[in-house]
Amino acid sequence: MRYSFPTPEPTSLYVEIGSGLVKLHAVETTETEVVVEGKDADSVTVEQRGDEIVIKSNQRRAGFLSFGNDIDVTVRLPHDSEVTVKLGSADLVGTGRFGSVHVKNGSGDVSLEDISGEAVVQSGSGDVRIASSLKDLRVKSGSGAVHVGRVEGSTVIVSGSGGISVDSAKDETVAKTGSGDVRIGETNSSVSMTSGSGDLEVGSISRGYVKAKSASGGVLVGVPGGVPVWTDISTISGSIRSNLEGAGTAEDYQDHIEIRATTVSGDVVLTQL
Repeated sequence: MRYSFPTPEPTSLYVEIGSGLVKLHAVETTETEVVVEGKDADSVTVEQRGDEIVIKSNQRRAGFLSFGNDIDVTVRLPHDSEVTVKLGSADLVGTGRFGSVHVKNGSGDVSLEDISGEAVVQSGSGDVRIASSLKDLRVKSGSGAVHVGRVEGSTVIVSGSGGISVDSAKDETVAKTGSGDVRIGETNSSVSMTSGSGDLEVGSISRGYVKAKSASGGVLVGVPGGVPVWTDISTISGSIRSNLEGAGTAEDYQDHIEIRATTVSGDVVLTQL
């Protein structure tokens, strides 16, 4: 079933289905096109309500979305449109540039390309991948892995047991996981990272602080040359290794780094870049 609505400006999209696949394509366009496929495609409401496009499954059981038959939804909509998606066990794939994004998924994977507004993504057990986010980003996953390319705003990522990786973070980052590894590629702001048994790594930090805590995992922090560093490191049975060169005491106006690392049995390594 195919639908088309006039949207000369970025629109607001609401999608709610049980299981299947949702594909969103943000492009240069003046209309929003929706295609719904699957055995129960005729049970899905698709309509324009003022400035909002609503796509909603009408199949419910005991107050919850039905998981009986998969429904595939494909939407082509303007760049910078706001997106709200609620899924039972469907996968979500988004290409192009979206505005603010709010996603709640029971067990499917979530993959989004570019986000220009604030974003909140929750997934029960699926993986989450986001290429870039220009504002604040919040991600929570029960057991899936989380990978983010570039974040301009603040970042908070929590996973029950999956790994967490952020290639580039421009603002403060908080990452917590029960047993996965955490890796922040590069950052010019503060980082707080925690894992029960995974390794913790900051590839390069130019200013701010690193707070790293792991029970059995190791900690690795890379520091550019010439930046003053203050350290507070503790490990019970692991080793501590550093090749950092002294850079003197930081002046009030000068960038500097504070590294606080705590492990029970993991090694702590500080390396000069």
